[in-house]
Amino acid sequence: MQLSRSFEDLYPDLTGEQAFNLYEDIRARLPEAHFSASPVTTGSLMDVAGSIDAFVFDAFGVLNVGEATIEGAVQRVTDLRALGRRIFVLTNAASHSRAETYAKFNKLGFDFSEDEIVSSRNAAEKALASFPPETVWGVAATSSFDASEILHNVRKLNDDPADYDAVSAFLLLSVQDWSPERQSLLEASLRQNPRPVIVANPDIVAPRGETFSTEPGYFGHRLVSRLGADVQFHGKPFPSVFDIIEERLEKSEIAPARICMVGDTLHTDVLGGAARGWRTVLVTDHGLFKGLDPDFYIRKSGIRPDWMVGSI
Repeated sequence: MQLSRSFEDLYPDLTGEQAFNLYEDIRARLPEAHFSASPVTTGSLMDVAGSIDAFVFDAFGVLNVGEATIEGAVQRVTDLRALGRRIFVLTNAASHSRAETYAKFNKLGFDFSEDEIVSSRNAAEKALASFPPETVWGVAATSSFDASEILHNVRKLNDDPADYDAVSAFLLLSVQDWSPERQSLLEASLRQNPRPVIVANPDIVAPRGETFSTEPGYFGHRLVSRLGADVQFHGKPFPSVFDIIEERLEKSEIAPARICMVGDTLHTDVLGGAARGWRTVLVTDHGLFKGLDPDFYIRKSGIRPDWMVGSI
């Protein structure tokens, strides 16, 4: 696979076009899926509710942008509940604990229960249980990270090279406090002694105004491209988070084609949902494709949602 020049830079300033190209660069690492012939543009999710029994919402660009709730989103969730539809949030945000994530959506005005919120961090934490109990984890996390949130042997990664060499495996929760120096320490340690890396947020980028920040997935794919590292990704579009949703729906006996993933990205939300046999909706007005022509990128990637809406 051709190494993207962007993966050579630790903190590039990316445009929407460049962000799309990065996802295309690693397309072969993503799940395979089948798509509808062409998306249907519709006014709101109420227009498709008759075909769907469970709606699974991405957060950023669908329900909120930063700390602001998108106008009409709370009411739309209320409307769908009134029709008897099951509701979930499926987010790739891994920085926060379960309690913090619940509090965030409550503050935004949503009435989600804790069981209705699934994060990529939930899936990553489940994956930790498959490792031997004596595994020592080197964790990239925010400065407020509390090691007791994860019931495993944990060492937070800072600026001491000895910490990187002492652990058995690595967990990337957040790169908010990451730095080129810490990435260099991680890569040097993995070159000398290859070990598993779990990435709890597989997003390569996140919208930040007119540009896009690099997220944990960016650094995980950099490790694969540069080192051939053993990296596991948990979060959309990878299967483990979708497994959790389907486990919680199991007693409802809802067929995959009656579940709908609603998101603002092609390579995470639409691809991930379609790979499960779910229906998909691309939201175009608030997230990755704000100000861009989504039809152009749909044609270029071949990733086609079932429906497109400006807002939910």
